[in-house]
Amino acid sequence: MLTQAARILRNRVRRSDLLIRYGGEEFLVLLQNVQDETAAKVAENIRASLESYEFDIGDGRKIKKTISVGVAEYPTDARGLYQAIKFADVALYEAKRQGRNRVARFAPEMWLEEDY
Repeated sequence: MLTQAARILRNRVRRSDLLIRYGGEEFLVLLQNVQDETAAKVAENIRASLESYEFDIGDGRKIKKTISVGVAEYPTDARGLYQAIKFADVALYEAKRQGRNRVARFAPEMWLEEDY
C-alpha cells in the first residue's frame, strides 16, 4: 500500500518537488516556489486522489483508505525549514483531531508552546 500511495503522491507533484517517506506511514512533500494557496490546493488534490483510489492488497482484493494532511509554508509560517516541517506536523494532528480525511493549514494558534 505504501508503494501505491507513494506513486499517487509522486504523480501529484512536480519533478522539482521533493517526496520523502518521513516515518512509518507518513510522507513529507516539499513544494518549491509556490505562492498563494498552491500548497493547500496540491494537498487537497493528493487527499482526494488517495480517497478515491482502490488499493490492491492481493488476491484480487481492494480497499479504500483516506489521508490527513498538514500544510505549513516557509517563510510565511516559519522562520526556517525545520520549523515549517514541525508546523506542518502540528497541522496534520489538527486535521486528525478534526475528524481525519482532511487538509489542515497551519495557524499560529495551533502552536501551544512558548518557543520553537
